[in-house]
Amino acid sequence: MSEWYSPDVIASAPGRVNLIGEHIDYSQGFVLPFAISSRAIAQFRRRDDQIIRIRSKQQSDDLISSSISELAPGSQGGWEHYVLGVIWALGINNGVDIEIDSEVPLGAGLSSSAALECAVALGLNEMFSLGLDKKELALLTQRAENEYV
Repeated sequence: MSEWYSPDVIASAPGRVNLIGEHIDYSQGFVLPFAISSRAIAQFRRRDDQIIRIRSKQQSDDLISSSISELAPGSQGGWEHYVLGVIWALGINNGVDIEIDSEVPLGAGLSSSAALECAVALGLNEMFSLGLDKKELALLTQRAENEYV
């Protein structure tokens, strides 16, 4: 648990490996993926404003701050845009504090960005009672990565 704040919701999602079909999943090809034990973990705390604050233990604990009104597809940025893209794709209008901690190695072909996006989507879905099923969340995280990041 973080010393930054006491979370309202904690969510996680696993990394994955493609046994067959690496790189054809982007073009609707057939793949055979499986989940690995390493997970991206996201902790959330609701805010009473429209400010988004994000911190990652893998990124020197630097605090990134934005607002709902600043969310726009195609803006340049780093890892935080995977998180902001999910907030944008889900249409979240409330502020939130998010702390990320991931066991999924970055740049190792284990879908660390997808694990991050899915953990964020699962947590926001629960915290804001959006009522989306896992397929809808998966499609929205795909939209976030394709259109926002």
